[in-house]
Amino acid sequence: MDDAQVRERVLQWVGEAREVLGLVPQLIDGDRDLGAKSAQTEKENEVLRHELTTLRKELSEARAQHGDLQREVEDLRTQNEVLRGEKDEAAQALAKVLETVQATNQVAVKLGVTRSPFARSPQPQPAAPTAAPAE
Repeated sequence: MDDAQVRERVLQWVGEAREVLGLVPQLIDGDRDLGAKSAQTEKENEVLRHELTTLRKELSEARAQHGDLQREVEDLRTQNEVLRGEKDEAAQALAKVLETVQATNQVAVKLGVTRSPFARSPQPQPAAPTAAPAE
């Protein structure tokens, strides 16, 4: 290689070095911007992690509460069935009592009893003051 070619290559490298060095401030600014964005993203990530932890805790509590409520509903259903059975038994007992009362009433009608033996006898009313006849 002759001196002219070497000189030309060196000038070309110097020109390219100027272009590259001209890009360095832009790269440094871009790196700062990316660093700031990265820091902001890390903060947001930390906030989201905290929210996720809180939501997981709330979900766990809600699931536990849901289980408690399901057990309570089952208990109430069982209680309801027991009460329905008792109501049916009471209705049957009342129906038997009504049948007995009706039969008793039919016997009373056949015997000609018009008054219940359990009725209270009327209290004698005090006599109203009578006016003396005018003479």
